[in-house]
Amino acid sequence: MRYLTLLLTICCFSLAAQELPIKFGKVPKEDLDMKVYLPDTAAAAVVLCDFGSLRFEFKDNDPFTSLTRLKRIKILRRAGFGYGDVHIPYYTSMMKIKSLRAQVFAPDGTTTEVPKKDIFEERINDKWSLLRFAFPNLSEGCVIEYRYELETDYIFELPEWYFQGEIPVRWSELRLVTPLWYQYVTITNGRQPDIVETEEVKENFILSSGTGSTASGTVNAISARLVMKEVPALRKEQYITTMDDYYARIRFQLKSIQYDNGDPQPIMSSWAQTATKLMEDESFGGQFTKKSKYKKAWEAAQPYAAAAGTPGEKIETLYWFVQKSIECEGGYPTYFARKNLDDLFEKKSASASEMNLLLIALLREAGVQAHPVLISTRDHGQPLPEYPVMDQFNHVLALAENGDKTVLLDAGNSFRPPGMIAINSLNRKGWKVHAARPEWVPLAPLAASETYYGVFELDEEGALKGKIHTTEEGYSAMERRSDYHAKPPAEYWKTELQKRYPDAALDSISVENKDEIDEPLREKLDCAIPGYAQTSGDFIYFNPTFSSKYFDNQFKLERRIYPVDIAHPFKERIVCDVTVPPGYHVESLPESVRLSLPNNGGRFQYLIDHKEGKITLNAIVHVTQLHFEPEEYDTLRTFFGMVAEKYGALAVLRKD
Repeated sequence: MRYLTLLLTICCFSLAAQELPIKFGKVPKEDLDMKVYLPDTAAAAVVLCDFGSLRFEFKDNDPFTSLTRLKRIKILRRAGFGYGDVHIPYYTSMMKIKSLRAQVFAPDGTTTEVPKKDIFEERINDKWSLLRFAFPNLSEGCVIEYRYELETDYIFELPEWYFQGEIPVRWSELRLVTPLWYQYVTITNGRQPDIVETEEVKENFILSSGTGSTASGTVNAISARLVMKEVPALRKEQYITTMDDYYARIRFQLKSIQYDNGDPQPIMSSWAQTATKLMEDESFGGQFTKKSKYKKAWEAAQPYAAAAGTPGEKIETLYWFVQKSIECEGGYPTYFARKNLDDLFEKKSASASEMNLLLIALLREAGVQAHPVLISTRDHGQPLPEYPVMDQFNHVLALAENGDKTVLLDAGNSFRPPGMIAINSLNRKGWKVHAARPEWVPLAPLAASETYYGVFELDEEGALKGKIHTTEEGYSAMERRSDYHAKPPAEYWKTELQKRYPDAALDSISVENKDEIDEPLREKLDCAIPGYAQTSGDFIYFNPTFSSKYFDNQFKLERRIYPVDIAHPFKERIVCDVTVPPGYHVESLPESVRLSLPNNGGRFQYLIDHKEGKITLNAIVHVTQLHFEPEEYDTLRTFFGMVAEKYGALAVLRKD
């Protein structure tokens, strides 16, 4: 992230003389004739131009903004037809979309307009809606374009602008004219604009009244132009937060207002001021500081809290009380409570954030120091600690103090013990809301650990038979228990075995600590895998690594231009004892290897040996470093390439 006060920077450019980069309905012949986009010959589609023009207007002296956007896309191959389905999100109560037009140009230049009856409004939730439509008559080589105006009276944030996406962009440009009354902090992400031009101008703004009369006024303003060209596509890979963290984009947050001859009015508060306001907000701090909001819930929880002795016992008891009393709803990514906590408790249904607010209230009432921690989930984007931009947060955790230790709590999943927050919540750090001492706190993740111990006998026909003992801890245990909630253990393991070995048979299974959430989860399986090994004459070939998540290298691209971001440390251990068929001996084994990532970021061990007719494998993949910059990617790719190579290596047996 980069921060700059763009609208305070004055340069000597005549922006008024700049021609528009695109005009609706005017597609150059060379764009219609284009067969391939040379900077990215694999692209199925390319944004030819995305042009936005934002300006302020006034009604009854109240400001609003209008963003006019025109976007044109070239469909190069059938795989790009999906970009003909367009969804435009908008905030239902604060925004409206006007003057939408959309049309498709066939390669021969004939046009088909999207009829108004095929444009639909769809309510996503109580805050957001979509305007959606699909272009008809798509063909390889066609060009689609659409234009609309987005009006909003919410000037505290201007509509953000994306210069980059999952397909390449030939030209992206944003122009905006902002009265000098309004000073914005500008937050840029990813690649910086190729062109940044600003100029102080005298601008005529339309002033309209509720009676329909209009007038114009001249105001000092800043005219700005930002351009990116030949912007490469960014395609999603494994181990990221959200692509929004990497797309080149720009956001605007109102910092202050200063009208002519007046004093500046700060709009963007300090973190301390923001914390104070939040604690006074009836939908946030008022929910857990005013007993009237949670009185009934406390009456139900009080006997359990009274039976718990130490603060640690109270934390655990009240955590499970909330988990068992309320069913978690999805679809409400906000840290505010929609209703009073007692209403949600009686309804027995709430969002995870609301459950955590109730947990804070009950812990405080039980005498445990507890505070809210606001976070941005991984799919929402990285936190921005430099400025109190509040829409960066979309979830709240509970932080409980137990002596000199703190415990982060995240209700909403009954398979998570206290101290384990949701994987989607693991986004580096969160902001503790404390009126006197607000601060950023690390979100230190627990690990995921899996151990598979197989004891097998291999027969001369290549069939493998034996037992598998598994142990899962941390996030691995949580995910496996969630799997068991959806599917019985026998059905789950049969499905898992047959993904790799279609003829595998599961003879029996037992599960230990299935409901003891704080304990490791253990399973014992009796199984048979016909045709596990390949037989050829006097030779048998088989893979000693009977199970792993890392048979394939998860980092296949030769180059990565954004970081690898892993949610939590993980460890997988494979131990295997295979008894060789009578009358056979070990001809060759894969070589043992030990490999480490720099700075103790991870290690791989593959140790294999044989003795007295038995082959023993002990393999470990253990990664503790969670963030890898692009320049570290080659090392990480090589590391997992070695894992995949070894886990695919064969042992060779020969008949005596």
